[in-house]
Amino acid sequence: MKKYIPILGLSALLLSSFSSQAALFSDAAKLGANAGAMEYCKNIDSSDSSKYNLLKIRTFKEYDRLDSGDRAKALIYRKSAEDKGIYLNDSLDKKRCQSIRRTLHLTL
Repeated sequence: MKKYIPILGLSALLLSSFSSQAALFSDAAKLGANAGAMEYCKNIDSSDSSKYNLLKIRTFKEYDRLDSGDRAKALIYRKSAEDKGIYLNDSLDKKRCQSIRRTLHLTL
């Protein structure tokens, strides 16, 4: 469990550089948004769907480790990304999906 804490911290740090608004979001919100984005992105970037699936599974493992309060917050951001294509208040497109996928691949 302790080995995942630095990974989650590094992931949050790297993802915060994606948007000027990212500093406003908690680690739980970012984790939820990452999980939802992987599900959404596999549908718009089908050439890499297996990579998105793998990252979604890895992200859900981290999601399952959250306490109930953080899990509720993460769920809101996950559903927003998954259903609407909104990732931390930014729209997801193929280019953005690929950028997030590459970052998560390095950090997870």
